[in-house]
Amino acid sequence: MILLIGFIGVTSLLMLITVANRLRMRRVLLSWRTGYFFGLPLWPMAFLAVVALLWGYSLASGQPTPSGVFAGYLTGGVFWFIAILLANALVVTEVGIVQSMKRPRRMLAWGQVVDYFEVPRGDGHLYVFFFEDGAGVRRRFELKVPASRRDRFHRIVRAKIDARMDFGVQQAYGKKALEG
Repeated sequence: MILLIGFIGVTSLLMLITVANRLRMRRVLLSWRTGYFFGLPLWPMAFLAVVALLWGYSLASGQPTPSGVFAGYLTGGVFWFIAILLANALVVTEVGIVQSMKRPRRMLAWGQVVDYFEVPRGDGHLYVFFFEDGAGVRRRFELKVPASRRDRFHRIVRAKIDARMDFGVQQAYGKKALEG
């Protein structure tokens, strides 16, 4: 019983911290779920499935297992599921891109981007951003954007990055004009 109470306590704390961090994000322009299984967290889903199967087996076999134990593990599993679902969401804000709240290195400010390109890939588009980190080292940030979000994301990128990078080109005639 102590293990169950500890599990519920830890997962509820994890969920509350994740919800608080998500609510602290200001000026969110766009977000979507990321993950391998339709954007849903795989491990919490597997845990919930195992608990449900064991609960079903317990009821079918007539074992006198208290329902409160299974309900507690289901509650903790739901808390874990919600926390991971929110933490794995990709969020595009006025300031930049937060690829995952779990990994602070996966955050990119619009002002860091020095160049980017886009490649159609499968059921979406791959955006590759080149940026300079705090030490001045050039790095690469790859982001797969679902087809359903591509147009809106592209408009945001054009407004945040292209507006900063577009320079007017003046036509110069002759060698004297080039020299200055």
